[in-house]
Amino acid sequence: MTKANYTAYLDEYNKITILVCKSYHYGETAPFTLVDAKRQETIELKIEEKVDLGEQLKYSLSILGFIDVGHEYYVIDNQKNQALLVLGYISRTEPFDKKYYYGGDDLGVAYTREKTTFKIWTPTATHVGLMLLENDATTIHSLERQGLGVWSITINQDLEGMRYRYVITNDMIRREITDPYGRASTENGQYSVVVDFSKTIPLKTEHTPFLAQATDAIIYEVSVRDFTIHPSSLVKYPGKFLGLTELVYCESGFPRGLAYLKELGVTHIQLLPIFDFEGVDEVEPEAGYNWGYNPAQYNVPEGSYASDATNPYVRINELKTLINVLHEHGFGVIMDVVFNHVYDRQTFPFDAMVPTYFYRYDYQGMPSNGSGCGNDLATERRMVRKFVLDSMRFWLEEYGIDGFRFDLMGLIDVDTMNAARQMCCDIRPDTLLYGEGWDMNTALVRDQKAAKFNANKMPGIGHFNDTFRDTIKGHTFNHMDRGLALGSFSYANIGKQVLGGSSGLAVGETFKFFHPSQSINYVECHDNHTFWDRMKISNGDEGEIVCRKRQLLATAMVIFSQGVPFLHCGQEFFRTKKGEENSYKSPDSINAIDWGDVMTQKQGVDLVKGYIEIRKSHGAFRFSHSNLVKKHLRIFQHHNSVIEYTLKNVKNYGPYNEIRIFFNTQNQAYSLPIIEEGFYVIADAFCSGGKCIKAVGRELFLAPLSTTIIVKED
Repeated sequence: MTKANYTAYLDEYNKITILVCKSYHYGETAPFTLVDAKRQETIELKIEEKVDLGEQLKYSLSILGFIDVGHEYYVIDNQKNQALLVLGYISRTEPFDKKYYYGGDDLGVAYTREKTTFKIWTPTATHVGLMLLENDATTIHSLERQGLGVWSITINQDLEGMRYRYVITNDMIRREITDPYGRASTENGQYSVVVDFSKTIPLKTEHTPFLAQATDAIIYEVSVRDFTIHPSSLVKYPGKFLGLTELVYCESGFPRGLAYLKELGVTHIQLLPIFDFEGVDEVEPEAGYNWGYNPAQYNVPEGSYASDATNPYVRINELKTLINVLHEHGFGVIMDVVFNHVYDRQTFPFDAMVPTYFYRYDYQGMPSNGSGCGNDLATERRMVRKFVLDSMRFWLEEYGIDGFRFDLMGLIDVDTMNAARQMCCDIRPDTLLYGEGWDMNTALVRDQKAAKFNANKMPGIGHFNDTFRDTIKGHTFNHMDRGLALGSFSYANIGKQVLGGSSGLAVGETFKFFHPSQSINYVECHDNHTFWDRMKISNGDEGEIVCRKRQLLATAMVIFSQGVPFLHCGQEFFRTKKGEENSYKSPDSINAIDWGDVMTQKQGVDLVKGYIEIRKSHGAFRFSHSNLVKKHLRIFQHHNSVIEYTLKNVKNYGPYNEIRIFFNTQNQAYSLPIIEEGFYVIADAFCSGGKCIKAVGRELFLAPLSTTIIVKED
């Protein structure tokens, strides 16, 4: 019996598709039979349809019997030649998803000094081996198939520090992979490693911040590398996890690194990806740069941020140290996660485990590519969703993470995000969850996309508010469009809505979200131009002094709007990336923070520090429900230039009963009459904070392109 010139696919438990080249007996090779290679049992096949595809004939056959994945089957034609029955659509069917769902919490490695158990989910495999590497000696052990598609083996010896890989056979193809559930690895992810987590640094949970509501957060986005890689940071571990733990001041006393963050006053540090990613050689990290949105190992810390990437314990302990130190200084830590795609589908373990299961396909059977990376994770499938939830649980419990920012959240399904919200609530009710809710072109029905237009289906999950961004700054992809802060008062009406939390200002009105807690307000992030570089394009006719005023105005709008304020590192000191719009792999010369430049912008930094202090001092800036916004907030327009943001009868939420903020969006001064007495200024163009600057007379002077705040206690 020889190999036939046709292919046979298992598409459903009772359906096989066969494609026969017409060059092989004109394609007329029916009838077909199915043989179980292990049991040598014959199963009858019935032709349901025969279609001429031009150079091929397509046969659709029903199976008159019972088959199971994980066995080798062969189709035999009327010429007595055979073809291996390979996995087709079967792994993407609902019956397969239900049949092989495994709810256990023990996938990966369970270590003790006496024994170590390895478990991996691969229901379609016909063989799974464990490759153990000790020094230069390699041994391979066969795993046993358990129920629900899990393969397992227990080695009765102390394997701490042992390197390992899996060898999986699917469709007669043998592939070596790292452990997708692994939690430690060698440099550049060559091997997974068995570690004893009881020997790692424990969490100092008593220092973990607590949020009464999401709107109490002020989020600051930081890259571990960017923040301290420049020599001016003066840290001992530049560009590393430990570099961000050092309290450093220059000779003049100006803070740098962590000391700067502490004085700035933000509540949460959002770290660009800290899981293991591709794009940077962990042994020679200075030779390349990458933001980190290239998932290689979801549960392993990135080695290029460790002082020794070759030691699995070092990267774990140094990340834990960073998180503990940030907690000790009162910060929450938000992890940027990328559960929408992997870096390289060909090398990532998923397809070796169950071909095609972990990825999304369109109606034509082509891989969905909404991520632009050649693959979209099919989070709607049970074991993909479980992988996401298990990973999040691990980071919450083992590392003490306080929140998650989801990259391209619109590629994830609504049910997965709601399950994540529920799981986080069970562990830490104040865990922050938010992401990019863009409408991505992925093979997922519209009402299941975790996008902004489905925000009402995902309570407790925030969305980056691009309407806020484009209203205040101008459209991100139309560089000549100017928003409110850049001089166009035509955005004033929609500006009222976004300043009010994008949840409606009048009773019964809804704008983008049901509650302001779902609105992540921002004008700048790691993506696209920095605000400063964007102004060099859209407002290039203006000088630097004017541009700095505009950027501080936009930042004030972010901080004082209802919702959750989000600041990109450097927004307060006019960070430039030298005009580079997409710096994801640009060198340190583009991305690094030059602390000498920061120090020269102390006046602007101090204004923003004062804004943050004011927001934190009064709960009226932080309403979590839209009904409170509608009750207390009023927004007015003056002179086609000034937006007045007034909070009344808010004594129960802080030290002031009435707060009036005046955003002067034009480059000219105005004076406004103030009829009521008893107001005093706590912020103007030069100073801000919780202290009285001066009393307000009959007129209030508003400097050009400024934010002025007056308050009244009674």
